[in-house]
Amino acid sequence: MLKLNYKCADSAVVGESNGLNIQEEFFAYKEKIAKIITDLNGNKDKRGQGLRWMNLGYSEETVWYVKEYAALVENRFENILVLGIGGSALGGLAVTEALLKPYWNFLSPENRNNFPRIFFLDNIDPDSIEGLLNVLDLSKTLVNVITKSGSTAETMSQFMIIKDRLEKELGDDYRKNIVATTDKNIGVLRQIAEQEGYKTFIVPDDVGGRFSVFSAVGLLPFALVGLDIDEIIRGVKDMDLALKNTDINENIAAQNALIHYLLDTKKGKNISVMMPYSSRLRYVSDWYVQLWAESLGKEKDLDGNTVNIGPTPVRAVGATDQHSQIQLYNEGPNNKVINFVRVEEFDTNLEIPKIFEYTGIGYLGGKTVNDLINAEADATRVTLADYNKPTVTITIPKINGYYVAQLLYMLEVQTAIAGALYNVNAFDQPGVEQAKNYTYALMGRVGYEESAHVLHEKMSTV
Repeated sequence: MLKLNYKCADSAVVGESNGLNIQEEFFAYKEKIAKIITDLNGNKDKRGQGLRWMNLGYSEETVWYVKEYAALVENRFENILVLGIGGSALGGLAVTEALLKPYWNFLSPENRNNFPRIFFLDNIDPDSIEGLLNVLDLSKTLVNVITKSGSTAETMSQFMIIKDRLEKELGDDYRKNIVATTDKNIGVLRQIAEQEGYKTFIVPDDVGGRFSVFSAVGLLPFALVGLDIDEIIRGVKDMDLALKNTDINENIAAQNALIHYLLDTKKGKNISVMMPYSSRLRYVSDWYVQLWAESLGKEKDLDGNTVNIGPTPVRAVGATDQHSQIQLYNEGPNNKVINFVRVEEFDTNLEIPKIFEYTGIGYLGGKTVNDLINAEADATRVTLADYNKPTVTITIPKINGYYVAQLLYMLEVQTAIAGALYNVNAFDQPGVEQAKNYTYALMGRVGYEESAHVLHEKMSTV
């Protein structure tokens, strides 16, 4: 399983002003944490709680349908194009970047075992959209459009452009190049899919986008490029079993949630940096940023009080950002907790040649890059401790489907526990909806005429 090292967040290492007496805090919060874990597991089947993502590891029917469809379309397409934004794309991007061979889209079909390339179109920059469409042969591309509501303006505008081009190029056969992942019963995309006859998969009820990576939202793209989704689901189930433990001394999600919460509320560490020491895990940081920010950044608490709380997540990657951010982390404001993710065993063991031995870099010869990157991680952790800056380290045995799934699921549960500690709803995002509604108004959506009038008046003053 994953391991969590929190020694460098303890006051014995970073001082009373910046660290916690962690064992003392674990004891003080033992009963509260046990109740939070019990409540989460007790409410996960209840409608309207936003917790059904905790059941995704047990959805055998979804896994079966995904594998059946992936087998049906195998060898039919050269490219998979995923249309989605936020939670509809970030989880898929994080997992495929971690688990596929590096530079997957540049490999020959033989080196990809004849599985397709995969592209995520997760923004609406017109240059990027047109640029990608100019290099893809749409006739050989399977388009997976993902939006639960079916009204996400960014995703549906992309889809409208691509559907129009597909139809012009392929005629009635264009439908075979589209698969939609959306709500089971309602929404614009569900309506379109049924009218047009697209193959569809379901975004389950009570599963928010940022918690949807282990639903068909993620599993379908994974299966289409040949990832072992059985291994991924096994990792989720095993981690879920471990995190049912109500003893904080045995539950790493509860430990990290409490450490982050207390470092924020007691010590002013309101910035959470996610820094994996692996390029393959760099998009896990992007996924974590949405998970942490959208779940915990809230104006109101569960009692209706105005609190305006939430730690700010920051993405980084080691060792790259040792040369861009660590100066700030060491000598700048002591307002952060840094999460390192360390890989015990890389797929490749890369030796540094014994050359230039007569120079100052000769000491590197005969070592491995594996040694170097983990030495960088250790050196950075110790240096931050020297500056009294708290850190935690999550160790993942190796990068495969089983352990990457464990990492993501652990962070999801950690976020849910943190939400309960902050006393906020970790499963809504009212601040996002406001901007969506303004966008609808500006783009002329029916029903938003009055909002558009008010918005235009506001825009003239800001």
